[in-house]
Amino acid sequence: MLSFAAGTLDPSEFRWSRTLTAPRGAGPIFFDADAPLFGHAGAGFAGMRIVDARGIQVPWRPFPPPPASAPRRVPLLNVGRAGGSAVALLDLGRHPGVHDRIDLELPGRGFVGTATVTGSDDRRAFTLLGSSRIFDLAGAGARARNTAVTFSPSDFRYLRVSATGVARIEGATISRHSPTGISYLVRWRSYHGQLDLGDANVPVDSIRITATTNRYDRRVTVEARNPGGPWRTVADSRIFRLYGTLSPPIGLATSARYLRVLIVNGDDPPLAGVRVQPLARPRTILAEGGHQEPLRVLYGGRSRTAPDYEFARLPRGTLDLGHGRRGALGVPELNATFKPAPDTRSWVKRHGVVVDAALALAAAVVGFGGFLALRRRA
Repeated sequence: MLSFAAGTLDPSEFRWSRTLTAPRGAGPIFFDADAPLFGHAGAGFAGMRIVDARGIQVPWRPFPPPPASAPRRVPLLNVGRAGGSAVALLDLGRHPGVHDRIDLELPGRGFVGTATVTGSDDRRAFTLLGSSRIFDLAGAGARARNTAVTFSPSDFRYLRVSATGVARIEGATISRHSPTGISYLVRWRSYHGQLDLGDANVPVDSIRITATTNRYDRRVTVEARNPGGPWRTVADSRIFRLYGTLSPPIGLATSARYLRVLIVNGDDPPLAGVRVQPLARPRTILAEGGHQEPLRVLYGGRSRTAPDYEFARLPRGTLDLGHGRRGALGVPELNATFKPAPDTRSWVKRHGVVVDAALALAAAVVGFGGFLALRRRA
């Protein structure tokens, strides 16, 4: 005899409800988590469930990132100089794959320039893909160097690189990274000298700190805190502006509601025009297609373990991502059917304040009785 166990879902156990709408279609729906979800859906969104228009659970999973490719060194063609820039042509072969980054091998130190990448399949017409600042700078006992060029994902066979500020290009390694997306600016507001990200546990991958002062190199400390918790130091780094080049964003890899930044000025005047920008990659969620829409996202309320869906274990190639649809979350609404979990604690634990008051009153009565007895004896 076979027995089956299926997870049950009672919508009244969830405090918050939001609509999830998407363009018509049968493919899966993907959407980006926001501050309310980070703050109330639990770690890894364990407390979140999605239901269709009939109230049936819709399996979901984190959006699977594209697989990373192993870096490979590419032979250079037509290496030389043109128009005051070092140039080189990369031939990726008949099956180039998708790529979005080139790490250049550049000689020398103490340079600042820009590397630009264009792509082509016939070596006649080239498309601009992207450009990045390249530099090698020394300051305060440390050296900052960047020779990587990132650009939009491309499958061109030929890539042409042009770099200013350097004598020549000696080598190149091409790769594709697997982050789920480009970092975006996290929403925030200033609150008593700190950044308020809107809710608890909002992820921040890095923070960009700049100033309008022409030249600077200073130590900076970044602290993070969630409501009810202490401040924690999440970064101790440096920011600089040297030869017109700004320091890159500082990695944080933290989750918090509040951030605060301390710039150590020493004996120098404070920096002018300081600008702070928290950055994060999207946390994208993929909901299974083929369900009656519109969908509803339920979260908060009772604590629960993460769901266990077969959908979350399927290989990336079986998820019909080619027909994926960008979904939009509605505003959070209190679930009208929400019922808090029954309090199973004993009467004493549930009414601790009353018990403490009664004990204090009893102690006062006993004490007063003792006082009267002593007075009579006297």
